[in-house]
Parts: sequence; C-alpha cells; structure tokens
Amino acid sequence: SVINHAGTGSAGGVYRCNDLNNLATSTWTLLPAPPRTEGHPACLTVLNDGKLVATFSGRRTTVFTQSSGCFIYDPTVNSWTDVSASGMDYWTKDIVVDPNDATQNTWYVGVFSGWGGAPNGLGGLYKTTNRGTSWTNLTGTTLDRVTSCSFNPDNANEIFLTTETQGLWMSNNINSGTPTFSNVPSYPFRQPERIYINPYNTNEMWVSSFGNGMKMGLLTGSGIAEFSQEEFSLYPNPSSGLVNVQ
Repeated sequence: SVINHAGTGSAGGVYRCNDLNNLATSTWTLLPAPPRTEGHPACLTVLNDGKLVATFSGRRTTVFTQSSGCFIYDPTVNSWTDVSASGMDYWTKDIVVDPNDATQNTWYVGVFSGWGGAPNGLGGLYKTTNRGTSWTNLTGTTLDRVTSCSFNPDNANEIFLTTETQGLWMSNNINSGTPTFSNVPSYPFRQPERIYINPYNTNEMWVSSFGNGMKMGLLTGSGIAEFSQEEFSLYPNPSSGLVNVQ
C-alpha cells in the first residue's frame, strides 16, 4: 500500500506483484482505485479465497473527505466493492479478521472520529459477521478513536484493542451480542498502536505505541494483562544475527 494523493493519476493505492522472485527487476502494477477513495490505503489482508480486504484511511483538506472505509478486491474481475459502514467514510484504521472464524466472515475494524461536523462521533470498534453486508459499532460512544485489536490465542472470547488517547482496552466477552469493554489500568500510556502476542509464549503481550516505545505485559490466569514499568530496548546481536531484548 502506498499513501499519496495528487489528484487524477495519483501514484497512491494498492500495488500487486506476481514475480517477486525476480527481485529488483520484478514488476509492480497499481490496481484500480476502490470507489470514493483518494489514494490512502491503510491495511491489507488477503483472504483464503484469494480476495483482498483493505481499509483506506482518512484524508483531510480543510475538512475530512468521504474517501475512507472498507473495501473488497476480487482479482478475478479486477474490481472493488465498497462494504463500509457509514461511520467509516471519514477515518478508518486497521482491519482484523477473526482468527476463530474459519469462514473468515467476521471482521473487526478500528475507526477514528474526525472533527469539524460530519466525521464527529463516529469512532469505535466495528464488527461484521457477513463480510461487510452489515456492521455494528460495538463500543458505541465509549471509545472515540480505535486503531487496532488482537485476540488472545488461548481465549476466543478475549480481545485487546488500542486507542488514540484512552489507552489500552479489553473485552472478555467479545462474542456476546453486547460485549463489555474495560480499560487495562496497568498499561501506562494513552496511545498504544498495535498488539502482538508472542507465538512462543502466549502469556506475553507486546504493545507498540505512538511516543512511548514498546511495552510487554503478562496475561494472568484471570485474563488481565499486567504491565510492569520496566523499559525494554531492542538491539542486534552480531554474533547470532538475532535481536536481543534488554
């Protein structure tokens, strides 16, 4: 994904390569633009059936344009379908496919509220169970700007989500018709960005942030993430070629 808007003929959009094995001489082709969009692709996920689901983020001139949302690309016909909820039209962030849904019909999308009129009050965590035919804003007015989310691989009912100014949140009943959400008080910063569960130790949750580095939390038996106030630094180890944590 390349983010750029320069009017007609913009170089921004989604590029596809079918000969990556050719390295520097490989060829990249700009896909057609989804409807409404203005060159700001954000998050791309290839589904098992070969289709691509993508979010396009917001674009602002003097106001936010209605160029954001969630879209499905079908490579067979080389075209996109707009499957956005109306609340996604201005500032959409990450899309996460539910890892516990073998059909890949269940998606979660983070949305930010904008400012200046129509984009106001639209933020939250949106969910679809039918690939975008219908959506529900699960967090209502509780969370104004949600960036991303991750599932606890050991608990299909537990999800963690990041916000712009409200810190790290979680739900331990995400599959409920009306899931509840609570703040993770031990996470010490207002703007976490993305959450990574260590695949080799699923008790460890690593959280990147906008301005406060990387934090590691431990998932307790009660499903709560506990973060220490220790600082971690990553540095390369020349002898092994690996990255060490200190």
